[in-house]
Amino acid sequence: MYKSFYSLSREPFAKETAPSEAYQGAAFQEALRALEYVKRTRGIGLLTGEPGAGKTFALRAWKESLSPSLYHVVYFPLSTGGVMDFYRGL
Repeated sequence: MYKSFYSLSREPFAKETAPSEAYQGAAFQEALRALEYVKRTRGIGLLTGEPGAGKTFALRAWKESLSPSLYHVVYFPLSTGGVMDFYRGL
């Protein structure tokens, strides 16, 4: 319904949206800088934020910039688990 109202050709928040097609505001750029810091320091990172803030999109955009032969990104979509759930996921 809103696609026709706003004359959109596709869903604006689809998972298939390429990072180059999306608005890359200040918060998005800040998330990418933080993720690049994790990469540069060879650390482990945790990206948190309000629902709908773009965390998953930022992670997918950053992951596309990584060489799959050098990096392995682990994504835990649910935050309701405990420490042992985290360890099992690794």
